[in-house]
Amino acid sequence: MHGLALIAVCLLIGVGLARSERLPDNFCAVLNLFAVRVALPALVLKHIHAIVFDATLWLPLLTPWVVFALSAAAAQLAGRFWGLRRDTIGCLTLVCGTGNTSIVGIPLVQAFIGVPAVGYAVVIDQSNFVVMCTLGMVAASLYSEDRPDGQRIVRQMLGYRPLQMLVLALLLRPIEFPMWLDQTLSVLGATLTPIALISVGASLHWPRELGVVRNFLVGACIKLLMVPALVLLLWSQVSDLRDLAFTTSVLQAAMPPMIIAGLIATERRLDPPLTQVLIGVGIPLSFLTTGLWLVLLH
Repeated sequence: MHGLALIAVCLLIGVGLARSERLPDNFCAVLNLFAVRVALPALVLKHIHAIVFDATLWLPLLTPWVVFALSAAAAQLAGRFWGLRRDTIGCLTLVCGTGNTSIVGIPLVQAFIGVPAVGYAVVIDQSNFVVMCTLGMVAASLYSEDRPDGQRIVRQMLGYRPLQMLVLALLLRPIEFPMWLDQTLSVLGATLTPIALISVGASLHWPRELGVVRNFLVGACIKLLMVPALVLLLWSQVSDLRDLAFTTSVLQAAMPPMIIAGLIATERRLDPPLTQVLIGVGIPLSFLTTGLWLVLLH
């Protein structure tokens, strides 16, 4: 459960630094820049290069794609019902469409279900990472423009470092990375989570605007309640309810928003106040909701 401790410690460090009143104004912006331009590309290159695609694991592999599609549809419906701004809809699509299936998901799956489920949890995490690097990047580019222009969006995506590393990782799959490169990528990639969480903690505050509170409640309901319920209903039609892959897939679908997606949303100015609350409050809130899902699954 060291991943959960890391989350708590880094968030508290960020909150403490913010209260010290000694931080430069661009502190969080610099952290986010390093995370998105250095740490995230290293992580993408390492993990996508090593990912194993196995057709027998279709349920865990498909779960993150279904989660993103359902979240995107829910964000659109919420946007129409409440008249949400375009950047808010983009935030809900990107941040709620990808889950924290690694540092939160894997430890919780191991604690709730047991070691045999960890393998499925890792497969879901890898597929979730691919979703973030593909559909997530498309959504970030699409919603960051007031009037989306197809050519401009394509240029933005092609110039985005993590997506470049995704393509490079796929092209280099036949080639084994030397140990020094693999270790270098591991070290750089390992800085992503603490840096991102410290940035979230330093910029976290409970919003006073009723609109942001409402949007947070909408996003939390989408990510932690509605989408897992739909995944449960959908997968129950094609899988044995007692199957370990089924249980793990539903539980991973109920994980809080992905930290990396929050960084990208902040960089693309997709409602940063909402993004920060969804990440900072969504993670501890998910400890309660995932427990409720576990009770329901059993």
